Amino acid sequence: MIRSLTPLSLLVFLNACSLLHDELPNESPTLQISQSICQSPAMTHPDTIVNGSDTFCQVRRGGEIRFLVRAADEDDDPLVYRWNAFGAGSFRDSLAIGENSWFAPESITGFSEQFIIQVVISDRDCNTISDPNDRQACIDVAEEIMETFRVEVIQRRPTYSVVADTTVFFSEPIIRIDGFGNDPDGDPLEYRWQHAEGETGLSRIAQEALRDDETFEQIGSRAIAIALYPSNYLLRVNGEETLFPASYRINTSVNDGEGPVEREITVQIPVEPLLPEGGMVQLTEPTTGLDFEIDVYEYPNSKGQIPLEATLFEAISFCGAQGKRLCSPIESQAACEGDRPLTYSSTDDPLAYAGLEHFGVRFCNSPKSVFAFLGGSDLSASLAPSGSFPNCGGTTGVFDLTGNIGEWTVLSNDSTSELEISIMVSDVTFDGGCTSIVSAGTLPFAGGDIYDPAVLQQQRESLDVIKLQTLEQGLIGFRCCR
Repeated sequence: MIRSLTPLSLLVFLNACSLLHDELPNESPTLQISQSICQSPAMTHPDTIVNGSDTFCQVRRGGEIRFLVRAADEDDDPLVYRWNAFGAGSFRDSLAIGENSWFAPESITGFSEQFIIQVVISDRDCNTISDPNDRQACIDVAEEIMETFRVEVIQRRPTYSVVADTTVFFSEPIIRIDGFGNDPDGDPLEYRWQHAEGETGLSRIAQEALRDDETFEQIGSRAIAIALYPSNYLLRVNGEETLFPASYRINTSVNDGEGPVEREITVQIPVEPLLPEGGMVQLTEPTTGLDFEIDVYEYPNSKGQIPLEATLFEAISFCGAQGKRLCSPIESQAACEGDRPLTYSSTDDPLAYAGLEHFGVRFCNSPKSVFAFLGGSDLSASLAPSGSFPNCGGTTGVFDLTGNIGEWTVLSNDSTSELEISIMVSDVTFDGGCTSIVSAGTLPFAGGDIYDPAVLQQQRESLDVIKLQTLEQGLIGFRCCR
């Protein structure tokens, strides 16, 4: 027969069982599951990684890694999970649980940085005990295990597509170079363009954003520069020589906030076609429809030579000695304008270079050229050798009708038996165009060939002092026609 226990005997029995349990050793928790799940893994790593394997999670800056840790305790003690990332990033939950998410820092050192994530699993939650003695007694009997995860936070480098070498003919008004960047992490990109160290011959580089036609998001950057000199250009000013490089170097980079991806571009600026050494060009006089020939350069019509300053009588004499004559104002204007017609005898527009200190040899030898800049107020010192301005030949191949030096022109007036004297006044000090022609009066002509030295001398001696001074003023040049 089974006899029931009295209340007193039951109390003694329960106390005995409790004492027996306390005397048993406390078993440590055992790990059952430990894995990390990469929310934004690199392509070479799997999504779910078992801790302790050869691989580990990789995430982008700000990316999320989920951790799943499960442990068991043979004593059936409740388990506490304490997570620690040692000040890096942040956890989704502060609760002492076995499933948690860690968010990587938004900024790292370099393009890759590794971090340690640690979880301690304990069968006692001693931190909740307020009494110091009881808390210490809890710590003395507590058992815990530690699990450590190694993770890598990466910032992938942007890609940058840009030409490495390019050729832009000097006839082109500006240089345009496009660069296209892409960041795999979606970071905003900053583009930079600048001259290579020590490089000269190009204007300051401006840039503009290249945007997608539909989304209007920036997809690249365009560099805009002006070549002030062609490649391999030898500049002679006041006896000083400067040889410009065969190619110009431009540095560019794209930066995602952590470091740049850099490129260097080599730009060649050739003159095409090459300028002639001299000679004449055949054109048509627009009012009569008659063909005529005109010197390519100002007298002495030789590439690389400084134009000759001459009086009217010297100009007539030099042209006559070559079997040529002075050009008429209409012929000079036709050679200057070409068939477009142009405002200036240049394929360049000087207004495009108004913000520059000087435009080098970009336009023509007028007040903003490098020769005018270095020569100052001295016109003779500011004259450029013929052919120094490759684009100052317009569409006709007749050079320097704008700028450099003014030119004598004459027109026979059969009704009055006079020579009408004019000066094409566009020169290095005067930014004139193709119509900048002023009258210098008339030259009474009694008969004979004005290009006959004896007739010319007789004509000169017949003039009064004032008229002679007008026709023998300095700083005027000329070119010949036939």
